[in-house]
Amino acid sequence: MVWSGASGVVMSGRNPILKVLLILGLIVGLLLPLMLVEGLVYERQDRQSEVVREIGDAWGRAQVIAGPIVVVPAQRTFVDDEGERWVEDDTMFLLPDVYRLTGSVEPETRQRGIFEAVVYDLDLQISGSFVLPSGRDWLDPSVTVDWGRARLAFGLSDLSSITAALDWDGRDLAMTPGLPQPARNLSAGGMQAALPTLQADDFDRAVPFSVSLSVNGSQSLSFLPLGRDTTASIASAWPHPSFFGSFLPQTHEITEEGFSADWATSYFARSYPQIWRSGEAGSARFTDIAHSSFGVRFYQPVDAYQQTERSAKYGILFIVFTFTVLFLYEMVAGLRIHIFQYGLVGCSLALFYLLLLALAEQVGFGPAYAVGAAAVVGQIAFYTRAVLQSVPRTALLAALLAALYGGLYVLMQMEDLALLIGAVALFAGLTAIMAVTRRIDWYAIGLGPAKPRTDPPQAPAPEPEPSVGG
Repeated sequence: MVWSGASGVVMSGRNPILKVLLILGLIVGLLLPLMLVEGLVYERQDRQSEVVREIGDAWGRAQVIAGPIVVVPAQRTFVDDEGERWVEDDTMFLLPDVYRLTGSVEPETRQRGIFEAVVYDLDLQISGSFVLPSGRDWLDPSVTVDWGRARLAFGLSDLSSITAALDWDGRDLAMTPGLPQPARNLSAGGMQAALPTLQADDFDRAVPFSVSLSVNGSQSLSFLPLGRDTTASIASAWPHPSFFGSFLPQTHEITEEGFSADWATSYFARSYPQIWRSGEAGSARFTDIAHSSFGVRFYQPVDAYQQTERSAKYGILFIVFTFTVLFLYEMVAGLRIHIFQYGLVGCSLALFYLLLLALAEQVGFGPAYAVGAAAVVGQIAFYTRAVLQSVPRTALLAALLAALYGGLYVLMQMEDLALLIGAVALFAGLTAIMAVTRRIDWYAIGLGPAKPRTDPPQAPAPEPEPSVGG
């Protein structure tokens, strides 16, 4: 028996180094079920994304409002070195001078089984004006523009459910599906209308237009800053907007009842002009236009899968912490806990994340977390009561686990401070372990009981020989 009076540690011929190595091996082995749970989370996320796409395909996909723009056929005349003339078809594109968007969005949550997606009804008013140039200072002299075949193109991502009305300079124009061939890179879908025959007084003045649009969509709504002067104003009853794109709102208000946002930008903030010819840049102009979009996502607060994935990343810390407490009980209280018992406790800790995922799909993350944590803490307390041989020791372990689960839940709600608070908590935990173990004589532990010293037998001293002649 070895006794370290300074630390109060009792060990009976056991080697703690071997136990620590076994525990470390067990911790590495428990990474496998944690990884399997994370893999299951990703699988369920993929299934949710698939359902969101299916609902969007049926109701209406994410909408990108792109237009209107004026598309005018043109021809360019070339003269080669031999004086021969030949003509090539070209196209002129004109963007609005003034571009105003005002819309209201009615969101709705659609479910399929346990999965859900955000869809919306959009009522949008688009107004503004075009200035059609009459002079040729903006045009290559070799290009001839055919204003008689000018068309108005309006790009829209999804036309599955739409009603639209177009007014051009006080005239109602009929719109037909599809975009003119030169403008098909503007959007995945759209509409077009033939402009009325232009008169001389239609040029070099602001020609007003307006479009009334009602369309279904899902997940997000975005716009393109097509005007020399562009403004957009959107209001919705959705309380969780996420603004994105090349321009953020100048002003916005978010409440529990919804949000409103206002954007304003000029053409100086873009990389494409108001007028260009297809021969100048080809489809590159439309790529630049697409990259300048801005809008809002109808964001769903961190869902059960994201939160479960985040919590599972802390699983290894829970296992290390719990095993450390059990090991300290062995060191300080002289208990004997078999590695198999460590393994069962570790399996219970890993099972928490599977319970959390399964319950969160049904009742939401918060209630699932509370039920799962209570179940695992109760299970471990029930099992370790016999292992620790003491109600106070078991109660302390259960209280520490409950505090750890509670701390993790609070940590995940504080996204901006999560790293700071997590680092401080780990530092405090390590400090506590160091304080508990600072007086343990680790050299004395595991050396085994002291053996009594025995001296080898001594040879008997020779008797003196009798003297002669005495």
